[in-house]
Amino acid sequence: SASGKTIKPDRPPASSGIELPQAISKANVPIEIPLSFIENNLNKDWNSKLFAENGLPIGSGLTTDIDVTRTGKIVLTGLENNTLRVKIPMNLKGDLKIEKKVFGQILSTNFPFNENISPEISFDPEIGSNWELGIKNLEIENWGRSMKYNLLGFEIDLDQVVKSQLKTVLDNQLSTSNLSRFDFKSMAQETWDIFSEPYTMTQQGLEVHFYSIPSKLKLTEEITTDQKLKLYVGLEGEMMSKVGSRPIVPKSPLPNIDVNENKENELELILPLILRYEDLDGYLNKEMSGNIIKIDSKAEMVPTNLKTQKYGDKTLLSMDFTGIRKGKKDIKGKMYFAGKPVFDAATESLRFDEAEFDVKSDNGMANFGIRLKKRKIMNQIKKLANYPIGDFLGEARKELEKQGIFETGFATFQVKNPTLDVEGIYNTEEDVRIYLRSTGKMEVRLKDFK
Repeated sequence: SASGKTIKPDRPPASSGIELPQAISKANVPIEIPLSFIENNLNKDWNSKLFAENGLPIGSGLTTDIDVTRTGKIVLTGLENNTLRVKIPMNLKGDLKIEKKVFGQILSTNFPFNENISPEISFDPEIGSNWELGIKNLEIENWGRSMKYNLLGFEIDLDQVVKSQLKTVLDNQLSTSNLSRFDFKSMAQETWDIFSEPYTMTQQGLEVHFYSIPSKLKLTEEITTDQKLKLYVGLEGEMMSKVGSRPIVPKSPLPNIDVNENKENELELILPLILRYEDLDGYLNKEMSGNIIKIDSKAEMVPTNLKTQKYGDKTLLSMDFTGIRKGKKDIKGKMYFAGKPVFDAATESLRFDEAEFDVKSDNGMANFGIRLKKRKIMNQIKKLANYPIGDFLGEARKELEKQGIFETGFATFQVKNPTLDVEGIYNTEEDVRIYLRSTGKMEVRLKDFK
């Protein structure tokens, strides 16, 4: 109850053990890349030589020299089941060599060939843990013509020869050298880096910076029949805050990739707003110190030198006071007010609940009747001792949207319609932490969109 407790600032009660929870922030962003965009990148500049081999054995004692060149533009098509079809026009040119022993002598016959083909190859693209584009379940759906030849009674099938090389060819064609503007690793690194960019806001004239230390990266890719490559990128990290100068956030290396099960577009940031006791003191002294608190028609008190500290799960406000009574001598003493910091949504301010109150004075306690007026005094202080954060919340909502525009080499990311609410309030030795929760969506605009 308000009355019975003695408050000892130098011997605060133990906390109930609610430690400061980690402020975990998450972003889940689907990035849609039209296949035409990748196609354009693959067709911008390419090396026409696909592969060349000499003396390649093709069975039945036959060998071949073969030169395969790319002759035109690659066409990509998204199929069902996450499969990509690639059509690469190519020219096969070479010599089939047939060697025969005739009367102990080796005679070698060459048959030149020169064929244009457009094989259709399907595979499941997979971004590997070190960000290279891997090729899974490779199938040649269609050569565009028969690869079988009949020479001097020999059945020769070039299918196997070319097929054995195709994986290498595709790897080369889709490798980062050809996809230089489409390097998944640097895309991921840039996305990872922007996640830790600081947000800067002002609270009661102080700069507060929020920045994330990213720790988890999730990715799932999907080829869709509406001809897109969809990357579902999930990021997770701990949000830190700092008052004063802008932090220098160290860049952290990309971690291994986890599978991302989430396909939604969602952003959830937990921003731990730091309210240092010294700043709270500054504010409360400005508002209350030297101001008269009326107790009744005959008495009033003037608080000075207000100071806050942690007091178990509560925040303790200590102050000196002067009691002024009509026709009597002033008395001086100390007043203690301890309450649990909570967010008052109606006034958008921090108020102190479950209040305890105590007074220490050397003179005339009884006749001043403070004890009797305790609840009255306490209610007056409770009314005055609050800390507004409405302006900050309003500004923070605007700033999240304004500062939530991130440029990378491949896209512009923009936070859309961020909300901002108070999630929880915690006491630490140095400050009161107001955890703000912001949710929103991320809009992604690709650059160089052809």
